Amino acid sequence: MTRTDLTGTGPQDTPTLGVAMVGYSFMGLAHSQGWRNARSFFSPPALPRLAVVSGRNEAAALDTARRFGWESVETDWREVLTRDDVQIVDICTPGDILAEIAVAALEAGKHVLCEKPLANSVAEAEEMAAAAERAEAAGVRSLVGFTY
Repeated sequence: MTRTDLTGTGPQDTPTLGVAMVGYSFMGLAHSQGWRNARSFFSPPALPRLAVVSGRNEAAALDTARRFGWESVETDWREVLTRDDVQIVDICTPGDILAEIAVAALEAGKHVLCEKPLANSVAEAEEMAAAAERAEAAGVRSLVGFTY
């Protein structure tokens, strides 16, 4: 029988990327589960670190943070864009504010994951696409999550 020592080879040695999730309701719960368990399904070159969950209702955001292991809570999504410990902004909000957050996050140099629906109008979608193209030139990625 061969014995292998795995000391020093675990996830603690893998770089991390700080994630900020804006929105904590149904899709926020699903995304929290996904971020928390990403390494159970994939071998990413960097692991997500659940830096901050943001939402208007502090008590609800705190509940999500405690349930899934988010490190902190912000009640103003604009604050997450100023944080140096956040590299990815995951937007799980209702559609009426999603485009505004996505454009601002891209302009702040944050990678962006948007939940569907992406936009409420062609104009919003075009504004988001233009912001994504500008950000891509600086190495910033953006994408839309498709579960099915």
